Amino acid sequence: MLSCVYHPIDDVRVVEDDEAERLIASGVWFDSPLKAKEYRLKVEDEIKNEAKIKESKPKPKGKSK
Repeated sequence: MLSCVYHPIDDVRVVEDDEAERLIASGVWFDSPLKAKEYRLKVEDEIKNEAKIKESKPKPKGKSK
């Protein structure tokens, strides 16, 4: 039997049930487009937060010659 799986970047794929189970188990493919979109938003927020943390860290001062 065929199943649809959804990826946060790629849209939808129609695959055999056993392949769908393996893809969903990977944690990056989902059984609904809403879950895929939520995951994408979560990852984008994490990336933004990491960028803010890197920007707020003091930059090392260069050695004077």
